[in-house]
Amino acid sequence: MRYQWLLSLMVPLVAGLVAATCGTSREAGLSPGQKVPFIVCWSSKTWTRPSEEEQAKEVWTRARYTGVDSGKLRAVFYEHFFPWAGGNSELFDSWPLHGLWSADDTSTGDLLCNDYLRVIRQQDISVYLLLHEAREVRLSGNTYQIVVEDTPSGFQEIRFPDVLFPERGTQEPLTTKSRMTSYTVVIVNTQGEELARSEAGRLFQEPSSESP
Repeated sequence: MRYQWLLSLMVPLVAGLVAATCGTSREAGLSPGQKVPFIVCWSSKTWTRPSEEEQAKEVWTRARYTGVDSGKLRAVFYEHFFPWAGGNSELFDSWPLHGLWSADDTSTGDLLCNDYLRVIRQQDISVYLLLHEAREVRLSGNTYQIVVEDTPSGFQEIRFPDVLFPERGTQEPLTTKSRMTSYTVVIVNTQGEELARSEAGRLFQEPSSESP
C-alpha cells in the first residue's frame, strides 16, 4: 500500500489520532510578532481528499478500526490540519485516516527534514496542512501563527523551531518526553481569520467541518 514507507521511520510509539475535534470561530487577526523560519517536508501538489466510499473501502473497514464510532472517523477524515509529534505509530493512523493514502506524488523537501529527532525532542514543531499551503510563521508571546492559503489540491508537512524553549532537547533521553509546553499554534488565512487552534501540541480545534 502507498503509505507503507511510514514503517521505515524507527521512532517510539505515540498516541494515534482517532479523535474528533470541533471549535468555535475566532477573528485572530495577523500577528505583528517575529517571523519564524519554516521548512516544507512531506508534500504533494496534486493530492485531493478521496471520496467517502473510497475511504470506507480502503481504511474504515480495516479490523484496526472495528468499533470506532463512524462519526469520529468522518470528523478526522475531513480535518484540514493535524500535528505530528515525531512518532511512527502516530502517522500509521493519521496518514490513512486523513485520506493521505491516496497521494501518489509525495516528495520530501530540505535535508533538514531527515532530522525528525528534533520533532521527538520537541525542538521542532510539525504540522500537516491539507488543501492549504503555508505562507509564513510568526511568533507573538507564546503563540505561533501559521498564515496559510487554501489550495484546490495538495498537502504539506511543515516544521519550524520551537524558539520558546531553545534549551530543551539535546541532553534528554529520546525515550522520555519533556514537559508539555505552553505554546499555542493558531492557523489563520491571509485575511487574519482563524481556521484552527492547537494548545501545547494537541489536536487542532477547527470551527467547522467540511463533511456534509
